[in-house]
Amino acid sequence: MNIDTVAKMLFFATVRIENHGANGTSVGTGFIVTATLEDGSQCPMLVSNKHVVAGAQRLVAHFIPRKPEANVPDLGQGLAVDLPTGPGTYIGHFDPAVDIAVMPLAPTLIPLVGKVFVQALPLSLLATEAPSQFIDAIEEVTFVGYPNGYHDPQHLTPIARRGVTATPIELDYGGNPVFLIDGSVFGGSSGSPVFLFNRGTYASGPNEITAGSRIVLVGIVAQTMMRYAQLPVFEDAAATSHAKLAQELNLGVAFNARAIKEAIEQMVTAAGRSLAAVASGAAVPHPSPAP
Repeated sequence: MNIDTVAKMLFFATVRIENHGANGTSVGTGFIVTATLEDGSQCPMLVSNKHVVAGAQRLVAHFIPRKPEANVPDLGQGLAVDLPTGPGTYIGHFDPAVDIAVMPLAPTLIPLVGKVFVQALPLSLLATEAPSQFIDAIEEVTFVGYPNGYHDPQHLTPIARRGVTATPIELDYGGNPVFLIDGSVFGGSSGSPVFLFNRGTYASGPNEITAGSRIVLVGIVAQTMMRYAQLPVFEDAAATSHAKLAQELNLGVAFNARAIKEAIEQMVTAAGRSLAAVASGAAVPHPSPAP
């Protein structure tokens, strides 16, 4: 599989994360972002949710290796990599209510140069880096991850899903830096990057259509909204015994790009560094060489 389109690239920007803790094993998603620092060096990082990485006694990221003879993924061959755990190994967003965590990846990736196939997302894809980008109140969104822990069992690639924004991205839902997605979001999807991904044409203004492609990183999935109902245990209408059942509303909660940027800046600042200025405009990226 040649990674020669942005759509293909997105399948190699995420990793499946296993959290082995005192209460068992849980699965979530993380995605890899690379940012340019003030001295021009590159800083790769793993972005996920706090609840995906918290409390881990062992944290494992599942990568896809690179074929030794070519810069292409060795599909079907997994590479499990232990991530550091414990205090200080990741930075959680300073607001306890914002479920975003960022982990520096350079110490993990340097020993794996030439061994893993990764398509890191440049920081310039964040919606915050293209403030003039027109984003309408209802937009189709694409999110990539591991719902309920699922992935392609043969090729080990993640699952891409689509939905639409249920609340406008530019409005902080409930006063928090989140928006809602009308789409199937399940456990395991936590930490999935959320994109505006258009090919062919897209709306570039209130009454404007632009020919071309657009990709913007607008958020990160954090949870699914549930409805709890008391349902009778028996079909008899007179039954008094009820069970409390959780029903998914097909609504996902995503923290927005601003919250992601804040968490990234917090991690970089904690390391005594700063981000380089990012050129304005959300350009469609080209698939990049693996580390």
